[in-house]
Amino acid sequence: MLRSRTLRPQTLSKITQLSRTMASAAVVPPDVQPLSEAHQAAVLATVPALAEHGLTITKQMYKNTGVQPAALAGSVLAYAQNIKDLSPLTPVVVRIAEKHAALGVKPEHYPVVAENLMGAIGHVLGDAFTPDLQEAWYHAYWQLAKIFIDVEAGLYEKAAWQGWKDFEVRAVHNESPTITSFELVPKDKSMLPLKPYLPGQFITLRVNVPELGCYQNRHYSLSDSPSGDHYRVTIKRETGADAAPDGLVSNIMHGLKAGDTVEAAFPAGSFVLPETVPKNVVLIAGGVGITPNLAMLNQLTAGPAENWPQITWVHGVRSAPEHVFRNHVAKLAEQSGGKLTQQAFYSNGDDGANTGRITVDKIKDSLPLADKDAVYYVCGPGSFMTDIERDLIAAGVPKEKINIEAFHAGAA
Repeated sequence: MLRSRTLRPQTLSKITQLSRTMASAAVVPPDVQPLSEAHQAAVLATVPALAEHGLTITKQMYKNTGVQPAALAGSVLAYAQNIKDLSPLTPVVVRIAEKHAALGVKPEHYPVVAENLMGAIGHVLGDAFTPDLQEAWYHAYWQLAKIFIDVEAGLYEKAAWQGWKDFEVRAVHNESPTITSFELVPKDKSMLPLKPYLPGQFITLRVNVPELGCYQNRHYSLSDSPSGDHYRVTIKRETGADAAPDGLVSNIMHGLKAGDTVEAAFPAGSFVLPETVPKNVVLIAGGVGITPNLAMLNQLTAGPAENWPQITWVHGVRSAPEHVFRNHVAKLAEQSGGKLTQQAFYSNGDDGANTGRITVDKIKDSLPLADKDAVYYVCGPGSFMTDIERDLIAAGVPKEKINIEAFHAGAA
């Protein structure tokens, strides 16, 4: 049985003092040292415990359930596993930093996280969280925090605006019984024309959730190519077990009407097309994971068809009523002169679509597997993403050419 343990007084004192004195200083503590071999060995020694109890630790920290604790647990474990060489973590750090920046995380927040994370580890690991291990994790945490602070500073410099801005719902479009698109325009007209974002990026919306007695933030991919006067997000309404507690936000969004107001943070995200688009682009989506891929598709097809790359479009949904934007994609395919090929998969196999879930084996004949410069964008539920990425690699696609963006109920 795991037992609670009080943190070493010196460590707790340092963290508590920092959380009180650094709220505006926005600097890493001066006593943080580069990780010694002893520190690295101590952190590595916690990997088995983090693998077993990581989610318990982060749930203790957040006193909540859902994706956020799971994501943090995975990040802490990955950091410990790669403590001797952090280069494999670069994509993960960038993705997390993008979410942090979108939520307004600032350097002065990191001492608070340190206090709570260290306290949670001590609570769960008990006597196993020795004074030497506390000291090692103190320095390890701040080394990681420094990386995040530097990356986030760069993101803030490039941001279209800082903080939260009021946006008005200009129009509501019901794409399916459960999926709705919202056109959002800034109330502050000095923001027009809106700074262009990169197709595939997301914005963060903040809404009041009366059931929770607080505001909640959610990231939603922008579902169209950039427009100078509005943003469009396309949101699935989660119901039943999927709606508690995170899906409450999607239900609130679905209750909005033209003229209502939401708060938004600036567009962010690295699930985007390369600066130089290759000859072949593959866009694979499951369910409402279509949204960032659709923004990319609209960007790629904005000019004459002879200038398009060869685009492979694959979309899987449960049934025909959930196959959103199919007429739009079909029209583009008709105009493409063969530059855009599309496949649809329905779980129930109705309306002439392919039957069942998307698999690489089912679509491999339409993939540009011989072109090692082709880029792949995959978005959808976690298990779908894992399977597609694994099977693409097995089919010979270089891992660095595969871009993934997971969607889940927690984003709702």
